[in-house]
Amino acid sequence: FETTTELDSEISAFANKLANYNPETLVEMKKMFWEGTENWKTLLYERAEISGKLVLSDFSKKALNQFKK
Repeated sequence: FETTTELDSEISAFANKLANYNPETLVEMKKMFWEGTENWKTLLYERAEISGKLVLSDFSKKALNQFKK
């Protein structure tokens, strides 16, 4: 989004959509999305480690250097 106003507008529209969804559907979707995250603390560290390795890779460094040009 170009501005915070645009972002706020989209968030508001999305929230309004969610408010009109079937509440039972939202509960089931939430369960589905959170499935497998019982060990969330460990997952966060593992995923942060993966992200760190990827961002420090030569490929990523080269890609990021393209933005400097």
